[in-house]
Amino acid sequence: MPEDAPPNGGAPEGDSPAGPFGRILEMQTKLHRWAVADRGRRFDDLFNFVHDPATLIVAFDRVTGN
Repeated sequence: MPEDAPPNGGAPEGDSPAGPFGRILEMQTKLHRWAVADRGRRFDDLFNFVHDPATLIVAFDRVTGN
């Protein structure tokens, strides 16, 4: 994993100024950048991203909006 982007272990506590939607956008952007940089890359530890409270908040908001 690149040094500049640790998984959620390096995530700040609490909400960022952009809130959970901003955090999810940052995580999605980071995952996209890694996938484009290395087409054969395997993402073995996605549980931390899925289990992140910001992900759950955004997912709940999107489901209730449908």
